[in-house]
Amino acid sequence: MPHPDQPLTNDDDNEEEALLDDEEEALLHWATMTVIYAAGYIRILADAIERGDADLQVDPVAWENTMTAVEEVMAEQIRGRLHGPTPTTVEDVERMQRLRSLGSAALSGGERSLEFCPLALRCMEFLFGQDWKRATREAALCARALNQEFHPRSGT
Repeated sequence: MPHPDQPLTNDDDNEEEALLDDEEEALLHWATMTVIYAAGYIRILADAIERGDADLQVDPVAWENTMTAVEEVMAEQIRGRLHGPTPTTVEDVERMQRLRSLGSAALSGGERSLEFCPLALRCMEFLFGQDWKRATREAALCARALNQEFHPRSGT
């Protein structure tokens, strides 16, 4: 490692990359992308519910798959294999499961629970920490692009 006053070189980057093996790197990439898309879908759905939109703008299959995956990320955080911006508790996982259930109900044409938006805010804060507002705006852009690519709406 170079002296703190010396500029970083590409060799220094290779030292950091060697800290993660391929499996750990793949897990970290999967977890990062999962959290980004989950936060994006949560933000999109919460905004649409809050506005009272007829079209909730999230594909139900994408919602279910992504929310199930983010619960798996949270389980990996509890096991200590991953670390997020905030410590993960069993209660956090239970809140995310509740959010997934409420979102699934709304996306299937069922009740749009008043509990959804406050719970969504709490979950987004958990996923991104204190800077969740900016991060989830950007995540929503990614999620919209992914949703459009894999679940295009007819007529758009």
